[in-house]
Amino acid sequence: VREHPITGVGLDNFLYAYRGRYILDAAWQEPDLSHPHNIVLDFATRLGLLGLLAGLWLFGGWALQLRQAARRWLPKHPGRASSPWPPVIAGLLAAFGQGLAHGLVDHSFFLVDLACAFFLMLAITVWLAESEGLP
Repeated sequence: VREHPITGVGLDNFLYAYRGRYILDAAWQEPDLSHPHNIVLDFATRLGLLGLLAGLWLFGGWALQLRQAARRWLPKHPGRASSPWPPVIAGLLAAFGQGLAHGLVDHSFFLVDLACAFFLMLAITVWLAESEGLP
């Protein structure tokens, strides 16, 4: 991040930067690390500080949309009949927490399937936060 603060090393280039220049002598047994195993470092090393800000914006925006969806659809009085959306919101909240927790130890976003799942869940969350639900 210090050497490439604006642009980072680029998408899928961590392996080459790590193996070629930054690997420690004690890590000789694992020269093929393709990502830094930390969501913050992953965004910062691949995309630079602007990319890190973009990642914070994405995850922060998702958190705000989740909060708005929960306020809209979770029942205000337990035991009352309400909408069918509370289990979906609970699943989205769990997925958000799992995504952040998993990002602290492994891939978090920069795989096609993880990015697709992220944006699908973000789209569902935005729809729940801004719509009146199904007719």
